Amino acid sequence: MKKILLLITFLSIFTFCNAQIYPLNTSPSDIPNNAYIKDTNNELDKYVGMWKGVWNGKILFLELRKIKTYSSIPNDTHPYYKDRILGERKVIASNGTVEIDRITNFDIQSPEFSGIGQSLKNINWKRLYFYPKNMCRKTGTLDITNFTGNQMTLHFEYLPSIIDPNCQHNAYVDQYGDFPINFPKEIVLTKQ
Repeated sequence: MKKILLLITFLSIFTFCNAQIYPLNTSPSDIPNNAYIKDTNNELDKYVGMWKGVWNGKILFLELRKIKTYSSIPNDTHPYYKDRILGERKVIASNGTVEIDRITNFDIQSPEFSGIGQSLKNINWKRLYFYPKNMCRKTGTLDITNFTGNQMTLHFEYLPSIIDPNCQHNAYVDQYGDFPINFPKEIVLTKQ
């Protein structure tokens, strides 16, 4: 009798755990607490890896990883897990000087890039969100406007944000009309 109860308990737990996995396109509001929105069809795998591109003589490296993340609806309600693409970048000037290197110390807790989601501009495009560090909460989107084999084209745009009157970059913005984001408006990256 104990073996049967143990088997039933095991099967119940196994079934419960398997029932908690949902495909990527599932809305978090449609799943129970602590469920897992998983990349069951490996849709994100094509984005994973080191990508390289050149703009204005600079070299951009973008490392993208597929990571199981923990999320919740605001106010820490309805927790769930989800496979996401997280990324960091490295920028090298034409003279070889490393201007930015976040790849060496890849920050899974607070990466500069996250996604992949659906672009709001074109249903055929995918989107990454860009959270550049030390830019007074200025954020942007990277629409993947073309993806063919081992190349993808990224188009950068700022997201609307509140202007911070105490931002350390205000004088720079006044002089040059942009933040010192150090990222191209458009670039073709090749998978390495």
